[in-house]
Amino acid sequence: MQITIPWGRGASEYRPGIFTKRYFEKHGEACAADIYYALSQEIERLNEERIEIGEKPFGRPNYSSFSRYFHWFLILKLIERTDKRERAIYDFLQKRVFYKLTAEGKTEVTAWEDPISVRHPEFR
Repeated sequence: MQITIPWGRGASEYRPGIFTKRYFEKHGEACAADIYYALSQEIERLNEERIEIGEKPFGRPNYSSFSRYFHWFLILKLIERTDKRERAIYDFLQKRVFYKLTAEGKTEVTAWEDPISVRHPEFR
């Protein structure tokens, strides 16, 4: 079995957007940090498979990059903030903000795959 990916993690079925939507569908609501942690674990699992078949491993996005990407889902109204807040791991950090899927986020497909191109088609 060979996994073929035309242009890195972005073309994979495990793109951050698709993974994020599936995470919300499974968990209902979540904060960005929890989704990032789960995405990191999934990429690690995929990389074990890719190494086994001789494919180049995916690079994991850093949290800053992921949080900027996550913000596009908020801009496109695919997710919305909930009233739930939790204390951060460290006292000097802001409280963790939780999000959930909107009605549009539940039905939308393309924006989860490539949110920037949906908002800015001129970048394609």
